[in-house]
Amino acid sequence: MAVVGQWTFHYDWGCSGSYVQVGITFNNNGTFNIPSQGLAGKWVQSDGMILWQFDTSKTSYGGNFAGNAMAGLMSTFAGLDGCWYAIKAGSTTMLAEERKAEFDASGDKAKY
Repeated sequence: MAVVGQWTFHYDWGCSGSYVQVGITFNNNGTFNIPSQGLAGKWVQSDGMILWQFDTSKTSYGGNFAGNAMAGLMSTFAGLDGCWYAIKAGSTTMLAEERKAEFDASGDKAKY
């Protein structure tokens, strides 16, 4: 399962662009935990989709995953909604200025 393992999880209630970052671990047995916040729950994935819900609330997260990245939306179903994304631990991210890509964002040959 591509989801199993440690991830850096970024979430933003209200989708304002101000994300909080925490570690999250998805376990092989369908459980997950966020140790820094003392939270845990259950998750399921199928065909590039992931869903998870906390044991202590009905707050639910749903989204898409591909390789070492996933992103989606979350809701308390009581009026609080938000956006989230996660990057698998060990993945490398860098600013565009730090990496010379062969192709630009439109798929055309990059001009440097």
